[in-house]
Order: sequence, then C-alpha cells, then structure tokens
Amino acid sequence: MPFDLNLPAMQFPLLGNSLAVAIPSLLHIVLAGLSVGFLILAPIFEWYGRRTAHFTDLAYGLTKFTVLVFSISTVLAVIMVELLIGLFPVTTMWVWNQFRGPIGLAIAAFLLQFAFLYPYYHYWERIRARSSVLHMALGTAAALLMLIWVAVLDGMGSYMLTPVKGASPWDNLWNPTWLSLGLHRLVGELAMAGFVIAAYAAWRLGRQNAEDTREYYQCMFMIGWLSGLAALLLQPLTGVIYASWIQRAAPDAYEQIVRGEYRLLAYVQFALIGLLMVGSHLLSNGAIPPKRRSRGLDVAIPVTALLMVTSVGYTTLRRAFLYLLVVLLLWSVRSLFVREGRRWLLAASFKPSMRPIALALGVLSLLVYMTMGTIRETARRPYTVRHVISLHDRVERPTADGAKQREASYATMEGQE
Repeated sequence: MPFDLNLPAMQFPLLGNSLAVAIPSLLHIVLAGLSVGFLILAPIFEWYGRRTAHFTDLAYGLTKFTVLVFSISTVLAVIMVELLIGLFPVTTMWVWNQFRGPIGLAIAAFLLQFAFLYPYYHYWERIRARSSVLHMALGTAAALLMLIWVAVLDGMGSYMLTPVKGASPWDNLWNPTWLSLGLHRLVGELAMAGFVIAAYAAWRLGRQNAEDTREYYQCMFMIGWLSGLAALLLQPLTGVIYASWIQRAAPDAYEQIVRGEYRLLAYVQFALIGLLMVGSHLLSNGAIPPKRRSRGLDVAIPVTALLMVTSVGYTTLRRAFLYLLVVLLLWSVRSLFVREGRRWLLAASFKPSMRPIALALGVLSLLVYMTMGTIRETARRPYTVRHVISLHDRVERPTADGAKQREASYATMEGQE
C-alpha cells in the first residue's frame, strides 16, 4: 500500500498549536529566568557575606532554590521541545540547523556548569571552611557558564525576529538584536529575582517568627527590594536600546509592537512597569521617616506613569515620560542612602503596610518578564522566522516555496543595506 505523503497538519485540540507551546514555554522561562537571576546574585551576596552573615545565608537559600527548581524547569523544557518537534517539525529543525555550532557550545556550557554548581551547593560548608575564595569561584563559574547557555538561546530568539543571511551559524548568532536582547533580558531577570526575594521575605514577615529569624527576613526584604529596584531603574535604558535596534533592523515589526494588532501587549507591559515604579515609591515611603517624604512625588510619580502608558504609540513622548519616571523614582529613594548608611538600611523596620505592596511587586515582576517575551514572539507574526518562514509555510509548504521565500527575503534585506 503506498504511503500518503500529503497528510494533514497536526493540530492540538482545544488550545491550538501556538497556545499549547506557549503555556509550558512561559512557565519554563519564568522558572529559568529566576534561576539565572538567583545564580548570578548568589556569589555576589556570598562576597558581601564576609561582613554581614545574613548575605551568606541568603546566598545559600538562592542556590538551594536553583538546584531544586532545575528538575521542574527541565520537565517543562522537555514538554516544550516535544511539542515544538511534534507540532512544528519543519520550523524547529530548520532553526536548529542554523545554529549547530552555537547549540553545541551551549549544551557543553550547560552540562559543565553542573560540575561547578553542585559542589558549590552540596559541599557549601566543607569548601568554605577550606577556602571561601574557592567556593565563590565555583559559584561565579557556574553563573558565567549559565550565561553562555542563555546567550545562545537569546541569539536564536533574536534571529527569528531579525534574521541575517549568515555564512555560518556563528554569523546567524551575531544578528542585529542579539546583544541588546541579551542585555535587556539579563536586567529583567535580575529585577524579577530581586522583587521575588523581597516578596518571599515579606510573606515570611507576616507570619509569627522568632526575633532572630525576623531580623534575617527583614534584612532579606531590604536586600531583595534594593536589588530589584536597581535593576528596574536600569531596565528602561536597556529596553530603549533593544527597541531602537528592532526599529532599525525590523521597522515593520516595531510598528506592529506599538501600533499593530498586538499593541495591547505593549500597553500592558508599560502599565506593569509603571505599577512597579509606583509600588517601589510606596515602599520607599514606608522605609524612610515621615518627615523626609515628598508629598509632590506622591502625585508626580503616578501621574507620570499614567502619561507614559497613554503615550505608548508615540515613541518620543513615551520615552520622555519613561526617563522622567526613572528620575523621579531615583529622587524618591535618595533618602534611603542619606546619613543613615548601609547598616541602617538593612535594619530598617518592616511595617505591616509594606507587606501587600511587596507581594504585589513580586507578582508584577513575573508578569513583566512574561509579557516582554510574549511581545517579542508576536512582533514577528505572521512569521515564525520573520520574512523567512511563515505560519502557513511551516505547515503546508515547507520546502520549495520556503526556500524561494528565504532567498527573496535575503535579497530584500541586502538591498535595504
């Protein structure tokens, strides 16, 4: 009996193919993003722990979370890959074939980082007793190797939005938006990690704790919040850099983000960022003495955040309000660093009114990270690889028509250059 080579495309029931892949992908990306942020912060906090023991305890807790969450994150990653291969086999294998060398490097770095991470965690006290420098070196090496893995994945993701006609897989990696995406995601991961640490500490502070553990969670709250706040203040700058490269390399994709069919996602993202900044201002008010609070900022920051959201479709105006919001927030938190110094800052009293705000900021940071990734995915629609493989081609005409479209796309890009 002859085989029928014109089989209908596989469709995931109820959810559809795209949503079926998106759900495990987003869950995996959030857990992986938290792990990356924690893995970077752990050796930094351990280094600070030479003066304040709470930093060392926090570094150990972050490492423990990273090790434990790898199993869940790996399961989600396997589900995501299986769905990609099963539902979108042509597109998936085509993209992987464009990055054979970088993927090999990424896998090697990912496996090698376990050789540093697991001794760093499982032999924490034993190695630190012999040499704290060696122990911090293990944690730092694990973080750097993880960044290699993440950098390659960012290269593949950015290539799908701004593809190039590369002579080799390494040329494909070096596409116009690779570095700016990697920087923006890294800062976003650090912001998310900081706010989640603060949210967890605030949740624990709402429970009955002994005085010694309360002091630890109070210190954890301030460390996490200030780490997240520092990254949040940097994120608009990295976001503008990334958006500028998209606008330069793929102007039609940029227009789709801010004024196209999926522009609602851009409004949601900037609304979430505005809420993060307003919430950080409220936490700042809770941490400083009432006499040093600014009544004007209580009005200026929410109003500026609202103006930023309403001007999403007007690039210059939106960026102006965003910069102004960053300046206002910096002015709001300046009092935390005046006179009292670091010791007071870490021991600042935690008020019950700060708990719901900190919990909300933790949730908002997760939503910002997921929305940022979703915007990048929708920016290239109706393509999976912009101007190279379309949603239609990947299912029904993946060979001859796809090759012709790729050559036409490359010729167009070369003509624009």
